[in-house]
Amino acid sequence: MPKNTYGDEVWSTEEYRVIYLEDRKNTAVWSYGDGLGHIFIDGLGGKFKNRGSYNGYWVQSTSSRRCDTYREGIDGEPNYHWGRFEITFIDPYFPSRWQAKFGLCDQNPTITLNGTPVENFPTPVSPPKN
Repeated sequence: MPKNTYGDEVWSTEEYRVIYLEDRKNTAVWSYGDGLGHIFIDGLGGKFKNRGSYNGYWVQSTSSRRCDTYREGIDGEPNYHWGRFEITFIDPYFPSRWQAKFGLCDQNPTITLNGTPVENFPTPVSPPKN
């Protein structure tokens, strides 16, 4: 596994920056939009090379539609603003580009999102000492 994978795996998309937060057993947990929402991807947890295609869901505190059913949010509580998420990794190596589709609630995912690895993303720098 690459050193410090969590948090070091960051992608830019057409809309937001996406960050790999953690694994919860075999589920990968990502964050997007500076905490706007989270993505739970079944089967991706712990896999850092030769990734394929996976399914999951996204959740956020509000969206354009409130679903009739709920999914677990980042805090473990029921969340009624969610949608299906399907992702395919393009490259066999780390970090990899990916293409995903998402939708609202149980609807088939139809909206495409492309992830491109962000390398050497900015980290806080201490001010110079006088």
